[in-house]
Amino acid sequence: MLFYDQDNRIVKMSRFSGHGYIEEACIIPCPSDCKLSEWSNWSRCSKSCGSGVKVRSKWLREKPYNGGRPCPKLDHVNQAQVYEVVPCLSDCGQYVWMSEPWSVWKVSNVDLKENCGEGVQTRKVRCMLNTIDGPSEQVEDYLCDPEEMPLGARNSRLPCPEDCVLSDWGVWTPCPLPCGGNSSRERTAPPLRQPGDGKTCPPSEETEICKLNTNCFHYSYNITDWSTCQLSERAVCGNGIKTRMLDCVRSDGKSVDLKFCKELGLDRKWQMNASCVVECPVNCQLSDWSTWSECTHTCGLAGKLWRRRTVTQTPQGDGRPCPPQMKQWKPCLVKPCYSWSYEAWSDCKSEGARCGDGLRFRNVSCFVSDGSGQEDSSLVEEELCSDLEPSVEGDPNIVLQEPCTVPCPGECYLTDWNRWSPCQLSCVGGDDLGFGSVQVRSRAVVAQDPENLLQCPEQELEARPCTEGQCFEYKWRTGPWRAASRLVWCQRSDGLNVTGGCPMTTEPISDRSCSPPCTKPRSLCTEAGVCGCEDGYTEVMTSDGVLDQCTVIPVLEIPTAGDNRADVKTIRGFNPTLPEASSPGRGGRTWFLQPFGPDGKMKTWVYGVAAGAFVLLVFIISMTYLACKKPKKPQRRQMNNRLKPLTLAYDGDADM
Repeated sequence: MLFYDQDNRIVKMSRFSGHGYIEEACIIPCPSDCKLSEWSNWSRCSKSCGSGVKVRSKWLREKPYNGGRPCPKLDHVNQAQVYEVVPCLSDCGQYVWMSEPWSVWKVSNVDLKENCGEGVQTRKVRCMLNTIDGPSEQVEDYLCDPEEMPLGARNSRLPCPEDCVLSDWGVWTPCPLPCGGNSSRERTAPPLRQPGDGKTCPPSEETEICKLNTNCFHYSYNITDWSTCQLSERAVCGNGIKTRMLDCVRSDGKSVDLKFCKELGLDRKWQMNASCVVECPVNCQLSDWSTWSECTHTCGLAGKLWRRRTVTQTPQGDGRPCPPQMKQWKPCLVKPCYSWSYEAWSDCKSEGARCGDGLRFRNVSCFVSDGSGQEDSSLVEEELCSDLEPSVEGDPNIVLQEPCTVPCPGECYLTDWNRWSPCQLSCVGGDDLGFGSVQVRSRAVVAQDPENLLQCPEQELEARPCTEGQCFEYKWRTGPWRAASRLVWCQRSDGLNVTGGCPMTTEPISDRSCSPPCTKPRSLCTEAGVCGCEDGYTEVMTSDGVLDQCTVIPVLEIPTAGDNRADVKTIRGFNPTLPEASSPGRGGRTWFLQPFGPDGKMKTWVYGVAAGAFVLLVFIISMTYLACKKPKKPQRRQMNNRLKPLTLAYDGDADM
């Protein structure tokens, strides 16, 4: 912050009390960690037989803010839940089908003499939880193997007397392994009652070919993936155990009881448990802030003080990450920048002559600035620069006078070089073109008579490379329209108005005069950039839309109540610029009918008047037709029909 006096000059900070800073409270938001719920209970194993998975989850309660500890990887579907899945193995014998005895035969096709024939038997089949003491309770049917579900109904024939009676079919004999070839399996149904005379028993043996994955299967062990690292209760990190499961899989891909693989004597050489470690979360640790550095500038507004901190412990696991801000700055206590600087050169003076060789002079004075280089320095008392060495821009050789030349008529002279311009990059659209930075300077031609400038050399330019050039953007700016013109200038991105830099192809128009110019009598150039007519005159346009002439607007005079000739309507032309009171012999209101606009197009109200006239004409024709049409003789039935609604209306309205 700099202080200025009533003359807008910078003054010393020592004249004011306090530490030189304006302070106000600010808040750095504290980090908030991700918050999850506790783990839910483990779900039931996804399969009732063989290897499956069980799941538990945590719900997201609060997202992290301001660099808080991040959440673990969330579910990609709803982004709100954390899952943990581990393998599990279900005993294939824990759920079994239990069937009740068959019901009595319900004969559908009865032999009336013998009471026998085709019939149906039914029974109930339930899925039961199997315990050490046997099936204990009924569970959902999906927990039992649907392929092994017994039949709940069967069609058969109720044997008649003297018929052969067979028992139920026994189990199939096992197929020899490996499946394939011409092997087969059998089952039998021993007879319970021999047939009578003249009757025979049906076949009591059945045979079928053994087919792979139909009635004959191969078996093999299958190992599941490792589970996540399981910790002790309430532990969040440290040593744990991971597990995996061994499953017996049939050749058709179905998981079955381990006994099928054990009976075949297959190898079980896999390790089912292993130790593991869950990395504990370690938050990022930072050092204390360092002391403030020295000011980067000895004076002015651009000086800064810096302090830094470093990372002493990098984050690990789900620990809180390091904040992005590792350094801070604040402005230095502002000191005015005092310096010795040259004042402007005086005019060249030639002693005793009008032109020729002479001398020019300048003084060295004390100037003050804010150090930004964007504002001009201000002249102050020389005592403020008393502590500085007498040098200008680092040069102790101070030059206060130098020879010069006053140009004589017909002669041309070149002025001294002006100051080097600021270092600037060659940019297009804010992008560096890669040509490097450059500074330029120039000097002008001086002549005593303007007529001699045509014979003088052109202004000279010099350029030199530089470093740390700035890349500016240039945009056209425009002021408000004033009649048919407005100001247009080029502005640099730092707010400086410049000459050159903006592309000439995109320069906005500064003049919107009509072209060709409006030369017709009573014509003028409108804001739309087309020729129109003065008030009281209407435009007559050519077929190609160009103003042809301006004619006086016809006047429709509507008399008022005080006019003795109110029944007379006169259309006449007069000067529309005269006030109403000066219209000769008229005390009514005057309307100007101007059907065409300044652009030569018909005005909207003209179309409205035409449409209204058309509707009025149609109405008159319709009324004339209805009035001249011969009416029909009314009949009694029609009269009664017309009276009936009237009676109903009266009955429904008590006030009628």
